[in-house]
Amino acid sequence: MSHKEFIDAMFARVDALDARGFSACFTEGGVFRFGNNEPVVGRGRIEDFIHGFFGAIGGISHQFENCWTVEDRAFANGFVTYVRKDGSKLTVPWATISRFEQGKLAEYNAYVDTSELFNPRRA
Repeated sequence: MSHKEFIDAMFARVDALDARGFSACFTEGGVFRFGNNEPVVGRGRIEDFIHGFFGAIGGISHQFENCWTVEDRAFANGFVTYVRKDGSKLTVPWATISRFEQGKLAEYNAYVDTSELFNPRRA
């Protein structure tokens, strides 16, 4: 499976709010950094973290613009639409840097500004 195919499958799990499926994309000691949060280390902790995030939103969908691969790295960008619990939406750009080991994510850095996601004035 190419890195692009892997990332497509991973984002399908994210867009389905499948925390277990997302965490299964990581090596056992994988590292996940989301926005400006501290890195989350380990598949179980990643699942807990993303499960909490998914529980705080009503939905999510990603639109890809580009994906580049170099050896064990993949770089991607696009737009993400978050659905808030009240049904309102926020669309913002995102970019990711991934490092793979043995077909899984060893490091995954997701750069996105979610500062307006939970802002009630913008709902």
